[in-house]
Amino acid sequence: MAARLLPGTTTRVRRGRRHDFVHVQAVLGRAVGDRAERLYCRMTRDLGKDVYVAEEEGGAIVAVIALAYGRSLLGGGLAAVLEVARRSTEPRLGEGLVAFAEERARRRGCRELAARMDGADAELRAMLVARGFRPADVLVTELSQAV
Repeated sequence: MAARLLPGTTTRVRRGRRHDFVHVQAVLGRAVGDRAERLYCRMTRDLGKDVYVAEEEGGAIVAVIALAYGRSLLGGGLAAVLEVARRSTEPRLGEGLVAFAEERARRRGCRELAARMDGADAELRAMLVARGFRPADVLVTELSQAV
């Protein structure tokens, strides 16, 4: 997929590549490590996931989108989970990224798109609600690593 310009911005969205890892970690606010790098590389090759980066004109990565696809018994078909991490709070960037993710999920045949986000990003949450996302009954727990 060629890089695509988001409407109303100078930002292009393209598939994430292995060499983007350091910049993706900076957007996520995480330290670089071997385990995180292996996970990122696996995600870029996994057919059940899409990883995209949003880069400004100069090549700086300002956001990361991850879509994970799976079959849903409750949803009655294919469903996607969206994760968005961004350094820029430009409203048109957030709207463009979510619209891009919605289009990708539709093209993959998804009947439902859920969004997982950082609770501190109230602006992103408000924008998702304005686009028709609604709170749903999802409970999450962190699992400890097996010994």
